[in-house]
Amino acid sequence: MLRRLSDLERVLPGLRARRPSQGRTIDWQEIARALGTDLPSDYKELSEAYPTFTVGGFLVVGTPRPGQEAQSAAGKLRALDVLEELAEDDMSHGYVPYPQPGGLLHCAETSSGDLFYWRTGDPDPDAWPVVVSTRNDDWWEHEDGLLSLLTGLISGEVPPWGLPEPFLGSDAEVRVV
Repeated sequence: MLRRLSDLERVLPGLRARRPSQGRTIDWQEIARALGTDLPSDYKELSEAYPTFTVGGFLVVGTPRPGQEAQSAAGKLRALDVLEELAEDDMSHGYVPYPQPGGLLHCAETSSGDLFYWRTGDPDPDAWPVVVSTRNDDWWEHEDGLLSLLTGLISGEVPPWGLPEPFLGSDAEVRVV
């Protein structure tokens, strides 16, 4: 089930309390140019509402800074270094880094080394599933986008396979970075 930002704010009230009063204007065309692809609309919605934030000092969701879109895109590509090494050593469960066809593109992470990626490949970024790679070598996909995954993990509707259980709850502290 696709989710909206309001769903995440509902299950994580501390996030809503950190929302800036002004929306954030991000040059998505610059990011698409730098990456060679557009990004999912749920991520854009999240990024236009919030700067990079952490949940429970554990989950880190990075969003672009207005005026620094090219640097943000470069950071997403640099974050693929670990996946590239895993793929070279045949330890990535068949996943490859973007820009290879169907390659993974970084979207979030935890302080324990768990990584969240979009699996590109579909021409419509809104159809990209999120791949979770845990530090324990569990790999799994969530079909309904990043906001849906985050909402489901925090509400308990999505099992946190390979992630700490219980996963962060609705009372987790939210900090803007």
